[in-house]
Amino acid sequence: MEKEENNKDIFLVENKDEDSTKEEDKDNENIENINYKNLISYEPKTTLEILKEDKKKYDLHFKIIVIGDSGVGKSCLSLRATQNIFKEDFISTIGFEFFSFNLKINDKIVKLQIWDTCGQEIYRSLISGFYRSTELAILVFSVTDRKSFEGIDNWLKELKTHGTPDCKIFLIGNKIDLPNREISSEEAINCKKEHEFECYMETSAKTGTNIKELFVNCALSLYKKYLENVKIGKEEEVGMDEYENDNFNLNGGVKEENECQC
Repeated sequence: MEKEENNKDIFLVENKDEDSTKEEDKDNENIENINYKNLISYEPKTTLEILKEDKKKYDLHFKIIVIGDSGVGKSCLSLRATQNIFKEDFISTIGFEFFSFNLKINDKIVKLQIWDTCGQEIYRSLISGFYRSTELAILVFSVTDRKSFEGIDNWLKELKTHGTPDCKIFLIGNKIDLPNREISSEEAINCKKEHEFECYMETSAKTGTNIKELFVNCALSLYKKYLENVKIGKEEEVGMDEYENDNFNLNGGVKEENECQC
């Protein structure tokens, strides 16, 4: 599957031969073999480094919320990105789970605070407060589940009702490793264009495809917004601590046993 030409905001899975992959890995060892071609807002002179340890001291932090129907792989995406772990049998999130993704962009240490929310309708009212001060939303559906794709509009309503007006939205088609695909890349891209989302990416939490790229993209997009705000004297509007005192348990939400309902 080839990436659509002239669309830096659409990232599908690229076919690569073994030699080119080895060469690219050698060049990108500083950020764990990440695919530069799938980075939005990336400038050639930008230096990137994914930090393996959670940093207590940082220059900027951004709040990201991960939303979508139950079972689309939200928790698996976050767990793969932050701990490089994938579990076939995961447990349903009740409320939310909290993760941190740390990286260095140029001379700034950036912390992404990732709020992974539950997808079940019965718990939907619990997460409305989590939207507050969210700077970017990762809206996930499964490419093998049309119902989860059709649920995008409902999640957008939630986000517009409870979130900030200028919240960026990344649309993510997960589980591309599975054969029984129901949503084509073209259909998802059209959805991205219709709703004017920041970008569309296809991922697999199981294989790790595009996972690091997803969260680096989030950081780059918010870092770019931060720089733009600095120029006009509004840097306090992004990357600040205004949600630091939210009355939520930052140790993570309660979980219940079930088959993969992440």
